[in-house]
Amino acid sequence: MTAPVRRKGQIPLDLTPAPDFTYESFIEAPSNAGALNVVRAWPAWPAPAMLLLGPEGTGKTHLGEAWLKTAHGVFLDDAHTRDDDALFGFINRALRGEIPGLLLASRVVPDDWGVALPDLRSRLSAMPKIELHEPDDDSLHPITRELFRRRGRDVSRDVVDYLLKYTDRSVPALRDTIRMIDEAASSAKADVTKAFAGKVVREDLFE
Repeated sequence: MTAPVRRKGQIPLDLTPAPDFTYESFIEAPSNAGALNVVRAWPAWPAPAMLLLGPEGTGKTHLGEAWLKTAHGVFLDDAHTRDDDALFGFINRALRGEIPGLLLASRVVPDDWGVALPDLRSRLSAMPKIELHEPDDDSLHPITRELFRRRGRDVSRDVVDYLLKYTDRSVPALRDTIRMIDEAASSAKADVTKAFAGKVVREDLFE
């Protein structure tokens, strides 16, 4: 008799290691290789303050934290939510060389930050920008396989192909789907095959 995929009310322990934000653990792909190369080129940046832009799930936090470990500067994630005066102060400190460097990250372009200070708008407009892009097919395959590997699973290509064809292809959604499949496989003591992944995905859709 086949073990059930999931039991109602059962909450598997999440034993996934905490994120290791280093350049070596960053999943390099065609959609992010350019940004990775620019960020890790510090201190040979074109300016002491840089802006890292990209949609959710493209690796801004990972790159920023990896840079911070190397540069020991200031990394401000979700910079569009920060106070104008505080941002202006950090930028000026970076320009004066009082901090080793400043990296601002945001999924929102500066024109849409609602900045009230004219001088801050000018600083942001002049700041060099590093762009991360939504992953394409060439990027999604290695990213999906790596997300499985980080949960201790090495899956076949047909599993990856199935997920990219029938589920949300954004990286945050793939991460959630892979977590769900991994937890279901752990509960059922099953291997993650295409058939198993499909069963979990279909059950989730119709819950």
